[in-house]
Amino acid sequence: MARVSLRVNGTSRVVDTDPTTPLLYVLRNDLSLQGPKFGCGLGQCGACTVIMDGNTVRSCTLPVTSAQNHAITTLEG
Repeated sequence: MARVSLRVNGTSRVVDTDPTTPLLYVLRNDLSLQGPKFGCGLGQCGACTVIMDGNTVRSCTLPVTSAQNHAITTLEG
């Protein structure tokens, strides 16, 4: 487990999680955000799309540690 600092929808959050956990799982399970959805799990369908530093990314394939020090915006934001 690792402490991961995230900035989601303008709010700083810290979660304790496996560093390889997909960002989608942290957003939904740890931060209770329901905007990004699980679709294909391969980053192809776009259901899990979030905005990171102004660019769209597929959160189901992005390790949560890759999102540290980046601004993340979900549908709720």
